[in-house]
Amino acid sequence: MGRIVAIAGGNLETTQKINRYMISLSKKVHPNVLFIGTASQDDEGYAERFKNAFQNIGCSVKTLALVKRNYLETDVEELLFWADIIYVGGGDTVSMMKIWKAFSFDKKLKEIYRKDQAVLGGISAGAICWFSGGHSDSESFMEDENWNYKIVDGMLGIYPFVFCPHYNDEGRKSFDKMLKSKNMRGLAMESETAFVDVNGELSFIRSRESAKAYWIDWVNDNLHKKEVVFEN
Repeated sequence: MGRIVAIAGGNLETTQKINRYMISLSKKVHPNVLFIGTASQDDEGYAERFKNAFQNIGCSVKTLALVKRNYLETDVEELLFWADIIYVGGGDTVSMMKIWKAFSFDKKLKEIYRKDQAVLGGISAGAICWFSGGHSDSESFMEDENWNYKIVDGMLGIYPFVFCPHYNDEGRKSFDKMLKSKNMRGLAMESETAFVDVNGELSFIRSRESAKAYWIDWVNDNLHKKEVVFEN
């Protein structure tokens, strides 16, 4: 088993405390960080902001742009082997998973987790992907003003839960009712919080003291919501 830090939301400034924790898990003073921007269609501005933020805290940063660049298989393997930390950016979860599966990239990430080759993590879509399913706003990227939240399946499935990021945002409470039909446990987390797995030891951290997160279960048509305990 490996290491994962799944960040529910925020920006590079408000999650800096969590990002520094992720760096500490690498056991490197100046780790190599690989940014994966598939969910944002490899938005160059996003990648540049990420690079600047992590270079400013002592990291070397490279980008894997599966949407906009063509790679040889050996090029991808070389980048993955180089990385001490692999960070998945936010955006369109559904589109990201389709692209990953076309390249068998989802399988590569699961193998990295199994071998504990690098710290894995990400934010929003980059957090949903590690779970069995997630509460997604992917329809909002289709330029349809009538879009709605939905629960999406087909993620990496490392954790048998349905994950809801940005739980403090308007519209995210629809997760509670949607979860009822999935017959699975849900994890709903506000922005500036993170789910952490270190070799099978699960915990929760946050960079905003007032932020909360909840385990959600439906039992005999009754909603059960339990607030998680944060380590910091």
